[in-house]
Amino acid sequence: MDKDVFDYIDEDDDSPDRTNLVWNILTVVVLVIALCVGVIFLTVFINPNAGINPFPPPTFPVAMELDTLTPTPKQVLPPTWTMTPTETLIPTITDTPEPTVTLAPITEATAADTVEADEESDMPFVLHDGNPQYIPNLYHAELGCNWMGVGGQVLSLNGAPVTGVVVKLGGQLAGQDVEKVTVSGIATKYGPAGYEFDLTDIVAEPTASSFSLWVQLLDQAGLPMSDQIFFDTYQECEKSTIIIYFKQVK
Repeated sequence: MDKDVFDYIDEDDDSPDRTNLVWNILTVVVLVIALCVGVIFLTVFINPNAGINPFPPPTFPVAMELDTLTPTPKQVLPPTWTMTPTETLIPTITDTPEPTVTLAPITEATAADTVEADEESDMPFVLHDGNPQYIPNLYHAELGCNWMGVGGQVLSLNGAPVTGVVVKLGGQLAGQDVEKVTVSGIATKYGPAGYEFDLTDIVAEPTASSFSLWVQLLDQAGLPMSDQIFFDTYQECEKSTIIIYFKQVK
């Protein structure tokens, strides 16, 4: 064979290799394009507003915020309306007023128990007319006949109550020394200027004595404003409370 024939045979043998190369290149190009398209599609799917999206979603205008109107309720009561109390009123319990002593007029029956005031005394206060008086236990009724004491008032020239005057009780009772001090106006059950001495810490029941106890008025400095007024005590329950009023004369 001549040389031209061999060259033709060689050219025919290289043709399949060139064809395969072309197809391989095309395949790679298609794969790269498909990969790029996939990346673009994924990016747009994740962020539709991305710049590479040729069809971004429309942008809506921001809605204007308006004040919310609250309707004013009408003063309409339900068909059946019952007032609900908001406060429970608790009644105030007041103490039951205790009985007050009314001085009894002097009679023959009481004259023996009365110590006459010294009209020549230079003290501003003297024993009130008709005193002392003896009454049952009215102010400590729960103790009955197991209470004994002295009480009374201090009155001014016109009969008005005088409070703040020191009243002293002294002497002896049932063989025991007695010395007690109080102020007029504390025991108001005897009146606005009342005072009281409880003797139950010395005797457990009314006890008789004869001029062994006395009461006296003192000023704030401890100086006497009356003489010592001596009086008797009795063991009868009806005379367990000794009432002694003082009156001002100067």
